[in-house]
Amino acid sequence: VGLLDALLAAMPAARVDETFEHARRELNSFETLQPVDPPPTFNGELRHYQRDGLAWLHFLQRFNFGGCLADDMGLGKTVQALALLEERRLAKSGPSLVVVPRSLLFNWRQEATRFTPAMRVLVHEGRDRARDPGKFAEYDLVLVTYGTLRRDAPLLAELEFDYVILDEAQAIKNSTTETAKASRLLRAKHRLAMSGTPVENRIAD
Repeated sequence: VGLLDALLAAMPAARVDETFEHARRELNSFETLQPVDPPPTFNGELRHYQRDGLAWLHFLQRFNFGGCLADDMGLGKTVQALALLEERRLAKSGPSLVVVPRSLLFNWRQEATRFTPAMRVLVHEGRDRARDPGKFAEYDLVLVTYGTLRRDAPLLAELEFDYVILDEAQAIKNSTTETAKASRLLRAKHRLAMSGTPVENRIAD
């Protein structure tokens, strides 16, 4: 953005879209990241590096950037994401969608109950799962597995979520898979990927 801004200064007749103009304005006033505390309704405390992580998520939100929260396993990526989603719940920003491996579905549900007890959580799984996209609007957080994402992608794509978060996002590192294609159908104001292994063998990952 800074480089383009410098080039455009020599072209006063050039026009830019609102996305670029927003990024330019924000970068001009940006100085540094400051650690962020979770909201008062968050049931717990963040460690110093988690507060740095929450600041990073704020940075991405401020600039309307998608991003990747990459950290080793066990360092609390889920907790940082829940702190962010609790802020969005308080701001009444609408439901968010989190896509997880089946093995982490219970963990996400349990962590949400522990740290964000006021959050309305829907586990969109099983034969009796909702078929009406309007149902999602009744919740703050919708949890789905990658398998359900593949099966229900057209349904999930009918609603624009506040955040779409892919946990263990290495699941879509191969852009040609059905899972990756389904994830690209999802609509959201903000997009995040979370992974302990963001790049493995190729830069295409």
